[in-house]
Amino acid sequence: MKHKISIPKADFRFNREESGAGKEEALKVNLGRLVYLISIGLSVSIAHVILFYFFNSGASGTALQWKNGIIASHSTMFVVFLITGLSVIFIRKRGLINKSYARAIPHFMFLFFLMIGTIIAGIDQLITNAITPFMIACFFTAMVLIIPPLLSALYYLMAYTFFFFVITHFQPFQDVLLSNYVNGLTSVAIAWFLSMILWRNFVYRFRNDRLVRQQQTALQEQNLELSRIANELREVNKSRIRLFSIISHDLRGPLGNLSNLMRLLQNEDITEPEFKELLPELASQTLLTGELLDNLLNWSKNNLDGITCHPKAFTINETAANIIRLYESQASLKVLEIINNTDPQLKAFADPGMISLVLRNLISNALKFSKKNGVISVYSKSKGELTEISVEDSGIGIEPERIPSLFGDDQFSTQGTAGEKGTGLGLMLCKEFVERNGGHIGVQSSPGKGSRFWFTVPAVQ
Repeated sequence: MKHKISIPKADFRFNREESGAGKEEALKVNLGRLVYLISIGLSVSIAHVILFYFFNSGASGTALQWKNGIIASHSTMFVVFLITGLSVIFIRKRGLINKSYARAIPHFMFLFFLMIGTIIAGIDQLITNAITPFMIACFFTAMVLIIPPLLSALYYLMAYTFFFFVITHFQPFQDVLLSNYVNGLTSVAIAWFLSMILWRNFVYRFRNDRLVRQQQTALQEQNLELSRIANELREVNKSRIRLFSIISHDLRGPLGNLSNLMRLLQNEDITEPEFKELLPELASQTLLTGELLDNLLNWSKNNLDGITCHPKAFTINETAANIIRLYESQASLKVLEIINNTDPQLKAFADPGMISLVLRNLISNALKFSKKNGVISVYSKSKGELTEISVEDSGIGIEPERIPSLFGDDQFSTQGTAGEKGTGLGLMLCKEFVERNGGHIGVQSSPGKGSRFWFTVPAVQ
């Protein structure tokens, strides 16, 4: 899977794709910085109020007017900082960052810093010619709050206009007034340039971080894809090993026995009566070998190509009767009785071939694990929109700890009561075929008392 990741450009605007995330990130940075800025501002403003209130108590005239102006301006700062600080903390704690008032706070504080700096600089004109508070406010807002260049230019222009009228009101000397005009304009220009550069750096850093996140996401997806492919390869390898094991052990043995018997007959090393005695065993092995081949072919097709399910209505009783006839000779060898207790009127809507394979495997397993003179019964019953089919035996049963793994991929066969061999593929195929037809499969068993394997398929509505 390929991901197109563009190299970030260093410009002053977010593109349409970045706009929402970029503005949200800028707001988070501004609110985080305001928390620290306001905590410092509260301490400074209250310190100025206390300092000017308790000292220089003998001031009069212009000095008293200057003192009262400083106390009033710093008291206003304290109140605004306190309200804004609590609002920012509340917004961050409650996750209200997308609210309109949350987005307005950094812009309000940007303008407030500039305006309060202008007011304090105007009040200072009563005793000094410097405009230091206005300069500090300009540079401080530029460095602390991240505002887009066009907006910051508008805010600085508004601040300078306000500064022009305030200085004109407080400064009576024309030469000093002209110097302050020039110094104020220079401060605004430098502050705006600084704000613009810091905004540009923020945009560039945001794009770099975004690029890193995209690369991390791409790597995670690639790792997941590689992990999926590795799991598939492990499953294929496991299936290949299992297939070779089955062919080399379980399939080669019966075919080898049959080949040896044919060779004995050809060389006349065995008499006809002896051959007739071996016929039942030969028939049993042939049936088991055919069953094994059938399971192998279905299992291979299911794993390699996938088997398509073709459901249609069919009578369960008839299907069960045909399978029982197939196993009559094998049942007679172990003196077992197979009884068809299915409802002759009950029909299922599923793939007949798949359900036939499921029933063959369940009946074959019941024969394999039943003792002589036992009984195997096949039942069917309606369960609303489903039909349940079950195979019950009075055999040796299954240990409880083995039941959860019966239908798994790692289940290997155990020998039957007469030493019958199997592959362990049967129950796995049963589960896959039943589920492909929209049903479920399960088992109840007690050691020494027999087992009941059941599965459901859709009923004919």
